[in-house]
Amino acid sequence: MLHDILILLLGLVLLVVGANYVTDGAVAIARRFKVSNLIIGLTVVALGSTLPDLVVCLESAFQDKPAIAIGEVLGSNTFDLLLVVGIMGIVRPLKVSDTMRYQDLPILLIASAALWVAGDSVLFDGATHNIVNRSSGVMLIIIFIFYLWFMILTSGKEKVTASLQQSPHTEVITGATSSPAVQKMAGLKKQPWYSWVMVAAGLVALVIGGNWVVDGAGGFALKVGMSQGMVALTIVAIGNALPDLVTSLTAALKGASGIALGNIVGSCIINALLSVGLSALVIPLKADTIGFVDFFTLAGASALIWLVPLISKNRSIGRVAGCTLVLLYIAYMTYTVIRG
Repeated sequence: MLHDILILLLGLVLLVVGANYVTDGAVAIARRFKVSNLIIGLTVVALGSTLPDLVVCLESAFQDKPAIAIGEVLGSNTFDLLLVVGIMGIVRPLKVSDTMRYQDLPILLIASAALWVAGDSVLFDGATHNIVNRSSGVMLIIIFIFYLWFMILTSGKEKVTASLQQSPHTEVITGATSSPAVQKMAGLKKQPWYSWVMVAAGLVALVIGGNWVVDGAGGFALKVGMSQGMVALTIVAIGNALPDLVTSLTAALKGASGIALGNIVGSCIINALLSVGLSALVIPLKADTIGFVDFFTLAGASALIWLVPLISKNRSIGRVAGCTLVLLYIAYMTYTVIRG
């Protein structure tokens, strides 16, 4: 069992490192080809933050472990929306912009509801078990394409440029370097081939990391008697989402929590639509151990985060709402662990 845990943890590290390498390299390449900041922000940066989840989902599908795919997305999104946003609200009341209230958060609710309809076959189709079949996967991908098209039409260049400046994936080299070694590294990063090497190395890390996460999670579940879906909802999902918690908490402490909230919402939308949709095209995602409570919790979290700033006087997610979100996550995790 120790071997499975070690493989799982190393895989999670490789996923984070690989996603950063791919994103940094892809941004540099896109800028070299004079791609606009708008397109870079809506594609490379947005997709880069969800690469670990997407890779785990696809690897799970290719290895015929579909419960890990659907469980990872549900668990990661629920972690982000309840625990991460809740902690951000506790640290500092989270002001929600008009664009977020009337555009992004409603789209998040639509994406979560679409995933619920696609996956809860027992409730909506009267089936004997839950499954995201290929036709449902196509539906999710179509909704994602419309979402991307809508964002390109409605997003302004200034907004995306500001997000890129705050993004952890955006690298800025300013001032004089302190040593010849640092100067040499800065010179290498400016070389055209360096960006391609970063992308290639990142992709290799993602593939290896995805394999290790799926293998480690499957082996751990087998040895401790837990279902693969439960391991994905808890260990795999939390491991993949921990960087979001650290980044968002740092942003909240620095007063830039609005940007962190935008990244979380965008990541959850892409996870629910693209990650699950593509994985379902590879193999129908059977999720026998994942049911109504899991889908309802995610949809409910999306609805709460949308409704709270709508009804609050200062249009924000404050400390009371933050505490409520955190307590809801603790209750859900307690139920998940007891359920096994």
